[in-house]
Amino acid sequence: MKLERGFLQSRVARRIVALFVLCALIPISALALLSYEHVRKELVEQGYTHLAQLAEGYSASLYDRLIAVGRQMSGMATEADAPGARWTEGYRQTLRTEFDAIAVVGADGRTTVLLGAPRPFAPLSVTELGYLAKGEAVIRTSHAGGGSAPVVLAQAVDPARPERGALVVEIGATYLWGDSDALPALTDFCVADAEGSLLYCSQSRPSPAIGEFAARRTEPANGRFTFDGDDGPQIASYRELFLEPHFMVHGWTVIASRPAEDVLAPVVAFQSSFIPVIALALLVVALFSVTQVRRTLVPLSRLIEGTRRAGDQDFSTRVDVRSNDELGELAASFNMMNVRLGRQFTALSTLADIDRAILSRLDVDHVVETVVRGIQAIVPAHSVSVAILDRNAVDVMRVYSRGPGADAPVELERAPCTVEDTQELALHAEGVWLDATASVRPFTAAVRRLGATALFVLPIVWQGAVVGAVALGFGREAELSADDRARSHDLADRVGVAFAAAARDEQIYYQAHYDTLTGLPNRLYFKDQLVRTLAHAHRDRERFALLFIDLDFFKRVNDSLGHTAGDDVLREAASRLRGGLRDTDTLARLGGDEFTVVVSDIRSSRDPRVVAEHLIAALSAPFVVDSQEHFLSASIGIALYPDDGLTADELLRNADTAMYRAKDTGRGRCVFFEERMNLVAVARVRSERDLRRAVDEGEFVLHYQPLQDLGSGAIVAAEALLRWQHPERGLLSPEHFIGLAEETGLIDRLGEWVLREACAELGALQHAGIPLPSVSVNVSARQFRQTDFVSTVGDILRVTATPPGGLEIEITESLLLDANADVVRALDELKALGVRIALDDFGTGYSSLSYLKRFPVDVVKIDRSFVKDLPDDESSSAITGAIILMSHALHKQVVAEGVATAEQAAFLRRLGCDRLQGFYLSKPLPAAALAVFVRRAGGTVPVARIAAG
Repeated sequence: MKLERGFLQSRVARRIVALFVLCALIPISALALLSYEHVRKELVEQGYTHLAQLAEGYSASLYDRLIAVGRQMSGMATEADAPGARWTEGYRQTLRTEFDAIAVVGADGRTTVLLGAPRPFAPLSVTELGYLAKGEAVIRTSHAGGGSAPVVLAQAVDPARPERGALVVEIGATYLWGDSDALPALTDFCVADAEGSLLYCSQSRPSPAIGEFAARRTEPANGRFTFDGDDGPQIASYRELFLEPHFMVHGWTVIASRPAEDVLAPVVAFQSSFIPVIALALLVVALFSVTQVRRTLVPLSRLIEGTRRAGDQDFSTRVDVRSNDELGELAASFNMMNVRLGRQFTALSTLADIDRAILSRLDVDHVVETVVRGIQAIVPAHSVSVAILDRNAVDVMRVYSRGPGADAPVELERAPCTVEDTQELALHAEGVWLDATASVRPFTAAVRRLGATALFVLPIVWQGAVVGAVALGFGREAELSADDRARSHDLADRVGVAFAAAARDEQIYYQAHYDTLTGLPNRLYFKDQLVRTLAHAHRDRERFALLFIDLDFFKRVNDSLGHTAGDDVLREAASRLRGGLRDTDTLARLGGDEFTVVVSDIRSSRDPRVVAEHLIAALSAPFVVDSQEHFLSASIGIALYPDDGLTADELLRNADTAMYRAKDTGRGRCVFFEERMNLVAVARVRSERDLRRAVDEGEFVLHYQPLQDLGSGAIVAAEALLRWQHPERGLLSPEHFIGLAEETGLIDRLGEWVLREACAELGALQHAGIPLPSVSVNVSARQFRQTDFVSTVGDILRVTATPPGGLEIEITESLLLDANADVVRALDELKALGVRIALDDFGTGYSSLSYLKRFPVDVVKIDRSFVKDLPDDESSSAITGAIILMSHALHKQVVAEGVATAEQAAFLRRLGCDRLQGFYLSKPLPAAALAVFVRRAGGTVPVARIAAG
């Protein structure tokens, strides 16, 4: 039997073979074990039965010998007193074969020896004499130990006169018990009397177990038992020999025993052959299973290898399985599938290349070349061409063609295309077969020249119009399968998509870079061109001017005539500006009524002024809209390169600044940028410097606005508010410096200081016995997004010994609007610290229930813009009530900000608002004044009688 090399290296093969062997081993072993046990039981049963038969036979022979002895003693009894001629020496010699001794024992105890040397015979008892008087014999045994016990029989000499004495004989052991050599082989016999004493055993040294059994036997007359002998386990059968009717004894028990090993000898022989038989059976099973598994798994392994190769995109593998079963059919199907998959994969690869070309924003020509090179790999065409309409000349087609051969080049030519040609193609959306020898179309001429005689032509359609055609050439008539037709349609569709993508790209580029209203370049395109002009001017050491133009009084047109009229004015203004510039100048519309112009190649500062004045004059002419004249003017700011800026942003900013100076000085004029126009920027720099100094020197203080619980009236918290103690301008509120702090990044240092100071002052107030449970601190989105924000809060709480529940952090909706994983993690970590989170100014931003549901917010603070119109404004009341109900439904606490009147406080309480803060309760107070306020209130303030200030 030939097995394929390495066949059993397969885990499946090993598992199946092992399963076959196991399936064979289990029933064989079970059958063998059951058979073994059954045979063993049968042999043991047979052994017991045989022993019982032997015991019965031995008992019968004993009984017969005793009866025979009794009869013989009846004949001898008449001559016992006076032996006659019969008692000759020869007669005595004959009796010695049966008896060891014979004597007559008188009633007085006198003994007359007739044969041998009898053992002393005890006087007969009254019972025995009575038994002898009946003519029966009396058996006496001696248990001197060792060998066989002497058996003595006594019989009355004259039953009618028992006083005459009894004839006593000692039966010979060999005669009574038989010759041990004549007994069955390997079988031992023992005889026990009624008292359990052994009278005889064929073994010279019987097993103590037999004596113990005889001594304690209470079982029925017949039975069986087992015991451990000197030679191992023994089985025994016993039978009771009844002697009482003829002999004055209850009976003997005959025990026949035999070694269990001898009884089970056939099983031992079976055991010696059992393992080889099982091994042989398993070997046969293994060989047959290996053969069968090989017939299954070798083809399967080939199929797996073929599948693996197919998975590695190698579809050239053919699985050779020569069998007429299902595996052969599976291999044939796999080979057919592999061929189809190869073609499908090639088609998909080609289509993927085309899709990549389309997605890479390559031009249509490149996509068409990719189609021409790949189409012959998926469609069995002799030659191929793709014709596509030229977007710049609709009556011309660009025809790409390729002949047979892997190295055949792609050739491009132009061919005329009439409306009739495209209409004919439109009639055959699913493709049409043409005879190349009968008619030639412009888009099929190239394929015909390459030797094609039969053509299959597919139109390329975009937006319902034919934009090209795919022509497949064949050397002779051929039939395209459904798959080939589908692939050809896919290729044609992709060319159409490429054509559409190119058109869409042109449209997108135009929309992205040009103003759709005026057709001028937009801000994006203008800045790009401005950067290019800057680079060119820097390289060639040239100067240019940037003009920033704004139409004066344009808002009046929109307000009086509408935006449609305004659009007409803007188009007309763009046309006038375009007409007043050179081709080398760049005009763009930045948005609204703002235009920019780059005047290149200037010789002096007068050149841009001349251009600006010319444009102002052009725009000063009346605009006719709806048959009415409207007079506008233009203010123009001029910035020069490199005098007024070295970057695009600097030039645009400075030209814009100059334009506003032109408006401020009377409109309808042009103004050159001057450095003094940057005073505002300088002032900003000074403010930034002052702010940095204030942070460094600690010019900031905290004021606190208390919060009241509307249910109990208690002062339950205070919001920390930052103030700048400016050395010149006095106390400044956050709106004067927070924006600048966020722009410069100083908000990070300020925010950390506020957190630390608020926690420290809260601890001082509580240590002084002021019953203020917590303080809330506003945190900017920039500060919250710091990676170490949570650890900073934890450090502050630990250093200031502030309990986590004593700090509430207020965030705005803008932070949650674009919350990423880091923000969510920071909120969760703050909650884990025990810090409360409040959502400030709720309702003014992108308010959403999802914020309250997704994020661990504890408090919702209603913005003052809703509170200030309560309770008179119905909209504000409805919105406020909805916010309260919504927040309570989500188990959030609600705080109303900016409460200024008692009516507002009472109304909010009726709505179920939890807390309020505002000037009605108190204006923001320094820490010392807050302590006085809370102590004076005793921790509670009546809702309807809160003193302002």
